[in-house]
Amino acid sequence: MEKKKLLIVICLLLIVGINFYLYSAEFKVLVDPNDNIFQYALIDEAKDIWKQIFAGKLSPIYLLDSWNERWAEGFALSSYYAHLPQAVMALFGGFKLFVVVRTVMLILMPLMFFFGARILGVSWLPSLLVSLFSQTIFTDGLYGIDVSSFIWRGWGLSAQLMAVFFLPVAFAYAVDYFETKRNLGKAIFFNFLVASCHFGIFSLALLGYPVYWVVSVMPNIFRNLDSGQARMTNQILKLVQDDNSKKIFVRLAKFLSLTLFSLSYFIIPFFTQGQYRNFSVWDPIWKFDSWGIRQIIIWFLNGDMFDFGRLPFITLSVIFGAFLGFAGKNKLFRFLSLLFVLYFVLFLGRATLGGLIDLIPGFSEFHQHRIIVLVQFTGIFLGAWLLYRLLLKINSLITKYELGNANYIYIGVIILFIPLFIFLEKPLINYAKDNSVWIDRSNKAFIQDKPNYEKIKAKLTSLPRARVYVGRPGNWGRQFTVGETPLYMVLSQDGFPTIGFLPESWSPNSDPEQFFNENDINFYNLYNVGYSILPQDIKPPVFTKLITKEGKYSLYEINTTGWFAAGISNIAVKSKKTELLNPTRLWFETDLFKNGDYPMIDLSKKQPDGKRWYIQMTDKNNWINLNDGKERNLWQANPFGTSLQRPLQKHTISTSQQQKLINGYKTMVDVSEDCPNCILVLKQSFHPNWQVRVNGEKVNTFPVFPFYIGIPVEKVGSYEVLSEYKPGVLKGIFVWLEILVFGYIFVVFLSKRAKVKKIER
Repeated sequence: MEKKKLLIVICLLLIVGINFYLYSAEFKVLVDPNDNIFQYALIDEAKDIWKQIFAGKLSPIYLLDSWNERWAEGFALSSYYAHLPQAVMALFGGFKLFVVVRTVMLILMPLMFFFGARILGVSWLPSLLVSLFSQTIFTDGLYGIDVSSFIWRGWGLSAQLMAVFFLPVAFAYAVDYFETKRNLGKAIFFNFLVASCHFGIFSLALLGYPVYWVVSVMPNIFRNLDSGQARMTNQILKLVQDDNSKKIFVRLAKFLSLTLFSLSYFIIPFFTQGQYRNFSVWDPIWKFDSWGIRQIIIWFLNGDMFDFGRLPFITLSVIFGAFLGFAGKNKLFRFLSLLFVLYFVLFLGRATLGGLIDLIPGFSEFHQHRIIVLVQFTGIFLGAWLLYRLLLKINSLITKYELGNANYIYIGVIILFIPLFIFLEKPLINYAKDNSVWIDRSNKAFIQDKPNYEKIKAKLTSLPRARVYVGRPGNWGRQFTVGETPLYMVLSQDGFPTIGFLPESWSPNSDPEQFFNENDINFYNLYNVGYSILPQDIKPPVFTKLITKEGKYSLYEINTTGWFAAGISNIAVKSKKTELLNPTRLWFETDLFKNGDYPMIDLSKKQPDGKRWYIQMTDKNNWINLNDGKERNLWQANPFGTSLQRPLQKHTISTSQQQKLINGYKTMVDVSEDCPNCILVLKQSFHPNWQVRVNGEKVNTFPVFPFYIGIPVEKVGSYEVLSEYKPGVLKGIFVWLEILVFGYIFVVFLSKRAKVKKIER
């Protein structure tokens, strides 16, 4: 037995060794061209927060809830996006540590699948096959578990990589607890890690856990019904009353309650503040709706979901493994077969299931194309199980017909492992080979451009802070690079607030920002774009001033109104968050935009207050004038046209002494005469966690077009306006509550353990 285990360990080391060989070029990455730019920017952001914490200027709670200004006019990103791994890496390192961690996780991920299978009680050989399949599945970049999702030439989904790395062990400990009442603490801890890396992957796994109770309740119900022993309802009632099913239900409830409670600091604000999170029209629709039954079935039957570029060996194993799971008596693999079907159906998405999928909490805005991760995850176990059962069948036939010593079949399997591994690994080898070549080419190009870029960066750092425009993906910006990575990506990674680049589109300003006109000074004022870096072949606008030129980078300055704008708000738009883009687009074309009249955004269900002229959006293209009750079409009657609204009113306020603070902004405001509906606009995305004080008194703010913070200043006088982003109260309450509860549980656990040890002595 020990020799067999040694052979399996050797095979595992072979897998890890091949991974190291294939992906060692990832350790050399100097700059990324993909989603990893976003991840490193989060690490850089957390690093700045750590500095302020150690300086005593910020509370540690800011690591869990802070304002990120790098994209789309700012957003409370850490309130909506898993962030703890980035905060930890920021504490102990930076970009280099991030590169090492993500690469090591990619190399060692097959071991985590092996350990997960072993925790589930799967024997050594099928656990090895699970590890093999997890290493060798391959798609045409479908955002799944395969390497195209993670490496440099792929999507760079490092947050998903970290979540998938912990997922096998988290899943295994949870199932082990349901069945044996062991390892509850480990189950909660590793599921917490999955959620902290990628909440979407955790939420998908969470959907599957209750299925284990269903499998426990109805182990033989279909067989019993076929034999006519009972009606379905009676059979279900009988099985539900079974002591074992009751125990599993209680354990399931306990696990889910404690795990969700451990994440309540994140979950509660995520859902309660959902109306301030954008649902972008610029994201491809398949992200939210998946690809639909026709495309997914074609991919699956072609082998593209597990075996792209080779014969569908794993795909066939998964299909027959699922059938075997349903037909067999193994509870674990019946559970996995049912999960595979569940996730496969969910993967069809809204494109097939329509509004039914929105019944799942959070799925109305969930990126449903990511469900492939759990389809592949369950498929890996089923495929490996099918192959193992076939090997057992061969083994039994050898024994039955006395064709040889059955013990040698084990060695034969290990020998066959090498050609099977080579066959499955072939498309990955080709993919990784190109990856290494392209990383080397990118590094050389980056080193060549870096000196000039560093000079531009140093100059920007020395200037007053403002947003920077360097093009966007839809125009010349994609070809304006540092090495082979667009300049707007590198700048945002290094901490400069940019405009036009959307690595995430959750900020409500993400969509209207794309209408930025690089030749119109009004847009530079609106977005406080104080600097622009242009390539040599792009003519600068007349209102720009050249500051410096370094190589291919020309840095220009634009004199803008700053982070605050004095304005007025004579109109209010009652709307859902998903119906604001078209009205905002039309507002850009009117005199209201040019003259500083910012319509108020009313997301509430309250009645109009009478201070403003109100319109109400009935959908994305139609609106009602609440004064006359008539419905009109946006494209036939612009609600901001002068013929449909009150005469244009001018504001009588001005700003001075604008300052950027650690977590906010400050300015002085002068109001020369009483000015109904006059406002001060802070050019940051509106969010309720922003706190504004006028002469020390806290005031209520409201969102205004495009989705900024409107601050009322209507009376004559001089005012000091202080705007600061503060972590949400709910988040702080739940963090301390979790610390107290889990601290108490840990103390009780240690106390019980000490008593047991004392008794044993």
